[in-house]
Amino acid sequence: MIALIATALGIATAPMRNIFSMVLVGLLICASYICAALLGPTDIIDLAVAIVFYNISLLACLLGLHLIGRARKRARLV
Repeated sequence: MIALIATALGIATAPMRNIFSMVLVGLLICASYICAALLGPTDIIDLAVAIVFYNISLLACLLGLHLIGRARKRARLV
C-alpha cells in the first residue's frame, strides 16, 4: 500500500513540472513518516520503499512527458 500511494503521488506530481512541488511532496512523505514513527512502531524500510517508488514513478512519468513532447515537435517539422 505504501508503494502504491507513493507511485500515485509521483504520477500526480510529474505533470506540474515544477521542482518545488516535487521536493515538497518528497518532504511531506518524510514528514508523514516521522509522524507515524512518533505515534507507533514503524520500520525505516517503509520510508525507503516510499521514497524509491515515488522517485521511480516521478522519473518514469517525466520521461514519458518528455518523449511525448519530442514526438509532437518531430511531427510538426514533418
